[in-house]
Amino acid sequence: MAISARDYRKILEIIDIIYSVPDRSAMFRAVCEKLQKFIGIYSAIFAPTDPKTGEYYFNGYEVFNNSEGAMVLYLDHYVTLDPFITCEWYKNANRVARNTDLVLERSLIRSEFACDFLLPLASVFYVLAVSLVSQGDMVGTAGFHRQKQEGDFSDRDKEIINILLPHMARAIRSLFLMQGIELSKEPNGVITTGEDGRPIYMNDAAKLALKGMPMERIPEPGIGSAPAFFKSRLGTYRVRTVPLGRNRRGRLILLERYPAEHRLHPKLDAFKLSRREKEIAVLVIQGYSNREIADLLFISEQTVKDHLHVMFEKAGIRRRGELAAKVLGLRSGIIPL
Repeated sequence: MAISARDYRKILEIIDIIYSVPDRSAMFRAVCEKLQKFIGIYSAIFAPTDPKTGEYYFNGYEVFNNSEGAMVLYLDHYVTLDPFITCEWYKNANRVARNTDLVLERSLIRSEFACDFLLPLASVFYVLAVSLVSQGDMVGTAGFHRQKQEGDFSDRDKEIINILLPHMARAIRSLFLMQGIELSKEPNGVITTGEDGRPIYMNDAAKLALKGMPMERIPEPGIGSAPAFFKSRLGTYRVRTVPLGRNRRGRLILLERYPAEHRLHPKLDAFKLSRREKEIAVLVIQGYSNREIADLLFISEQTVKDHLHVMFEKAGIRRRGELAAKVLGLRSGIIPL
């Protein structure tokens, strides 16, 4: 069934709610209440992921119109029986699927998952799940439910959720980013723009990243699931943006050195580097020169060179250009962009 003009008006109303409610729990509840009347859902859950690791952390889950007890039982035992988990569907970015897309209904209704959990404990049978990804960051997974007597979700229902999910993903990710930013202390580059696109604020890290380049060179990742990158004379930066202002025409732009420091440290552990050597290795991989590293760490340039010599011996390399390839497991000279 095609989506009607009336459907699109309701979709736009929900998108406005998604971006206007400044609290994740309140936003999720408001969206679910709208969907309850719009496409017909009985209950819903949202399980977030850790933005740094991409792993699920279930202490922050949201539940709509269902019991906390059912959610706890699901996490303790039944999650391993869930078709969305066993089929590894959750690894897909911004995808929508019914549980009956993965398992035939006649097989699902006889399964342990349905007989022991869905029907008696959660009081639902049909599930429409969405995997939320924004600008390259895994945000979480949401599930919308119906009882057996309510019937399965239609293709129209799937398409409506498919339109809404990138907005939900971006809004939830934006709320997290905004909660963690203190502009004066943010180590990454930060730029805020007005509705006309002109910069209102730019910290020193952002000025250093641009080095006189026009701001228009920074890409806009928008509501897509793919990450965006900006390459300057200083190195490569991961770009994240958050809409600002009443009409969401302003932007908060975050520029994070790539690869991110927290993703490099576990890879450096194999080389048995000292704490200072790890600090220098991260900066080398991120593209800083010896002089810039010395200035950042308040040491002499010769001290940087001495540390590099020791690091090269430990890593079994001869040139600084080989360090990123060795640590990231790439062919020599190739840096991921």
